[in-house]
Amino acid sequence: TAMKIRIVHYINQFYAGKGGEEKADHKPESFDKPIGPGLEIARQLTALGDEAEIVGTVICGDSYYGENIETAREACVKMVASFKPDVLIAGPAFNAGRYGLACGDVAASVGETLGIPTVTGMYKENPGVELYAKGCYIVPNSESSRSMRPDLEAMTRLALKLAKKEPMGPARDEGYFSRGIRKCFFTQESGAARAVKMMLARLKGEPFSTEYEMPVFKKIPPAAPVKNMKEATIAIISSGGVVPSGNPD
Repeated sequence: TAMKIRIVHYINQFYAGKGGEEKADHKPESFDKPIGPGLEIARQLTALGDEAEIVGTVICGDSYYGENIETAREACVKMVASFKPDVLIAGPAFNAGRYGLACGDVAASVGETLGIPTVTGMYKENPGVELYAKGCYIVPNSESSRSMRPDLEAMTRLALKLAKKEPMGPARDEGYFSRGIRKCFFTQESGAARAVKMMLARLKGEPFSTEYEMPVFKKIPPAAPVKNMKEATIAIISSGGVVPSGNPD
């Protein structure tokens, strides 16, 4: 029989059943079985044809990861590597910021170190999306774990597709946040015809997707003006690395 695809799953201390905020300092730990949401992934893998299995679970407390990022990253990557995986699934993290950062960092680091595909899941406003979308595949989640089952299914399907090295289409078709990668492909209609179709859809209020997304810049409200400049303490922040001669500080 063909060898099964080996999956390692990363989760935080809460979903591993270790405890809530009071256990967020839990150090990295590994198990050779599915735990928590991994049990649902295992069930879905069986339903999807029994081609893959979870061979290990790595857990870490969200606070521990965030406060000891280099130590935690090194430990987690080492634990993941020990299971000789073909693909890593992390999370899903929904809208939990610290969990999203940990999932993104583990996924990106494992992908870079082991050269395997990595998949995680987050709500669109999770800070992990902006930081790690280029380093791993992030599947859109809802805000909370109420959608755990469908979110896990989307992540599992994508992980299997990547593990099997099947060709990947555009991000919106495959169900992950854009990684900023452009691919060339042939289409039946000219650009002019496609543009007119998009315009007509827009006029009719029908759904359409642009082929060339513009960057969205965040509007940050300016701080209130300083009332008394004579007594103000002024800090200068520069990205130029400019320091006084001899770097006395």
